[in-house]
Amino acid sequence: MQPYHGISASDGIAIGPAFVWRKSARRVDGRKRRRGSAREELAQLESAIESTGRELGALREQLLQKLGPDQASILDAQLLILEDEDFLTEVRAGIDAEGLSAAASFARAMAEALIPLNLSGDGLFQERMSDFRDLEQRVLRALAGEPDPTPELDEPHVLIASQLTPSETAGLDISKVLGFCLEEGGTTSHVAIMARSLGVPAVVGLRGATRNIPSGTSCAVDGTLGVVHVDPTLETLHRFEARIRRRRKVEEQLLNLKDYPAETPDGRKIVLSVNVDLPFEIDLALESGARGIGLLRTEYFYFQSTNIPGEDEQVAAYTRVIERARGESVIFRALDVGGDKLISSMGGYREYNPFLGLRGTRFLLSNPELLRTQLRALYRSSSAGPMKIMFPMITGVEELRALNVHGREVREELTKEGHTFDAELEVGIMIETPSAVALAPELAADCDFFSIGTNDLTQYVLAVDRGNPKVAHLYRSQHPAVLRAIRDTVKAAHDNDIWVGLCGEMGSNPIFAVLLVGLGIDELSTHAAAVPAIKKVIRTIPYDQARAWADEALSLSTSDEVDAFLKARAHERLRDFLDMD
Repeated sequence: MQPYHGISASDGIAIGPAFVWRKSARRVDGRKRRRGSAREELAQLESAIESTGRELGALREQLLQKLGPDQASILDAQLLILEDEDFLTEVRAGIDAEGLSAAASFARAMAEALIPLNLSGDGLFQERMSDFRDLEQRVLRALAGEPDPTPELDEPHVLIASQLTPSETAGLDISKVLGFCLEEGGTTSHVAIMARSLGVPAVVGLRGATRNIPSGTSCAVDGTLGVVHVDPTLETLHRFEARIRRRRKVEEQLLNLKDYPAETPDGRKIVLSVNVDLPFEIDLALESGARGIGLLRTEYFYFQSTNIPGEDEQVAAYTRVIERARGESVIFRALDVGGDKLISSMGGYREYNPFLGLRGTRFLLSNPELLRTQLRALYRSSSAGPMKIMFPMITGVEELRALNVHGREVREELTKEGHTFDAELEVGIMIETPSAVALAPELAADCDFFSIGTNDLTQYVLAVDRGNPKVAHLYRSQHPAVLRAIRDTVKAAHDNDIWVGLCGEMGSNPIFAVLLVGLGIDELSTHAAAVPAIKKVIRTIPYDQARAWADEALSLSTSDEVDAFLKARAHERLRDFLDMD
């Protein structure tokens, strides 16, 4: 059988029999009228909510015992929805005033609550929609008197499913999961986060896997490359077994690098930090040997509740993050959403192309009160420890200057009010658009650092929607146009005496890391799981050698040429400690 190609969500290799888990979702007609009285329907709703809350509480306790308090907190958002009186009032009104059934009213209210996540334009929060749909399904099944399905593994298997919600994952015996193979989800889904925490390989985006792979079939899961071999040949099995032995040996060696700096043999020092999507990932990040948080997405603090957090609430949340970083620097990215609707109370309308619409800095400048509240909270939090502020999706100098005006006014306000903050706090911007690359010399004059977001930069430079499977094969960060944009950005930064980091997915690839060091990047912010391998690469390849590789790569004309060149060089110098056949 031909191998399945998906997206690598958690590094690693596993071999074992498949356990295919299929589930069917309950569908509800949002116009269905209630059969009994409003009182009877409301009583059924309250009973279903109560029983669902008990089940989620029990599952949260299971996660707490298996993975600790941070992982258990994933279920908190679902529990909060069940306690949200505004949300429940809307559901009750549908039953009482409009004559809807409890199921129809609950499903409609949930659909409306999901609109902000759907319009956010942010993959993290669109993936979180599955968590809330899980809650919806639990309540609907409770209303119908049906039990909740849960995968039950009696021995170690490769688990294949369409997707897994937090509550479903909580019910698993993790010790019997050799690897996750999912048709849906992404690298920031809860399963991907848990898999990385546990060191279990995971591949997502495997379309048709549950339909075409029979249970019991032998599977070889390559979480590193995002490939699943179904009913592998003896040759493939032997190759995987050799890689597993090699990985174990390499992992033992990499563990010894935790306390060593990310420095090339000829003395070039790189700041190696990590990207953090959710606060509970900070501990894992620091344990990997990283130096600080190169990107912390503040969207989480807005979407974890149904209300926009106030200034004091944000200060408390940001301060906890800084304290958790144990003296390492944290770069907070200001709120970065797409579309025109953050939370329903803010109004807005659906955009047909949110990636070219009101997102990032455009959104912030269009909502000055929201912007200034977050800036005040971030500056106030700076007294707790080292941190920096970074603005997303800059397209022009006028945007940066407008942000700087807000920042200056906020600092003046805080000073008059007697608040303490770091007066020397560095403020930087993300380079994610072709216009920002073109204007990098001018932008560098008005900020303290650049951070290149290669995910969006690749998308915009190549005019490729990274979420569209029809053109996904064209989305390649090693494209010469992207590499030259990175080169130009680095030059502009250094010419203006500011440092430049990179926080896109590209930095988590050890082979690309050599190229990025050679292009002059000062800081690499990666996934926590990638830190040991990236550090080893940096400490192995001299800076002069990396620069020579970068120069040659920049002279090439196609992505395939760059890819072949880098893999050939990596195979020569890095094969012994990278997972390469």
